[in-house]
Amino acid sequence: MTTNFSEKNTSLILLDQVMLDIYKPCSSALSFAKNDFVFQASAPKKFFYILISGRVKLFRVSSLGREVTQWFCFPGEVFGLSDIAFPQTNKQSVFAQCCERSEILAIPLNQFNNFVKHSPDVAIQIIEQLTVRLKIVGDTLLNFTSDNVRTRLVKILTRLTMRFGVPYKKGVLINVNLTHKEISDMIGTCRQSVTTALGELKAEGHVQVINSHFYIDSIENFEKLVDVPEDLAVRNKQASELVKEIAVH
Repeated sequence: MTTNFSEKNTSLILLDQVMLDIYKPCSSALSFAKNDFVFQASAPKKFFYILISGRVKLFRVSSLGREVTQWFCFPGEVFGLSDIAFPQTNKQSVFAQCCERSEILAIPLNQFNNFVKHSPDVAIQIIEQLTVRLKIVGDTLLNFTSDNVRTRLVKILTRLTMRFGVPYKKGVLINVNLTHKEISDMIGTCRQSVTTALGELKAEGHVQVINSHFYIDSIENFEKLVDVPEDLAVRNKQASELVKEIAVH
């Protein structure tokens, strides 16, 4: 599998400029500093949001007080939609917190609902974005059960090259700055495990860090690291040995 960077946005459908121009007249432009909350769980639902710049983390807090990240929004993505699907409740169910300085358009829900009713193009773009997001979440859940941390890390970095990859030297530079903690939240592990796995990939020459950005010298060779995951190969070998043992008895 080879990534085509001329089509790097195919991994996530983004609102185009025409849609943004439609929304702007009825929206409020908001600025948030790093760690500011756009909204918190149990807050009244009032707006639909479009991220113009920056990065926003959507998360819940479990009954044990553990933060569970559900999504990271990047520029061009929408959020606040999951609660629109449940109009019987008028409160937010998640927290939305800015990971860095962010510019956001906030559109009143009644205006958004009116757009969707009268503009098929708007509805189609929103449905496409949510469909792709649902597929990514489904893939992520599958990865939790079938992949080790190293494989999950390779997969998320590959996905980020499709969204943010820019040609650099002989390879690809991921033009977004993510901390080890943010990556660990994205792949469902702890920061220490991400640091260890990244250390292995660096030592093997698969990944470099250039000005706080990840650089992959050969995306084709990098993608091959997930073709035969180590943990899957081990499980297959163990299963084969078990079958042989059963056959003998």
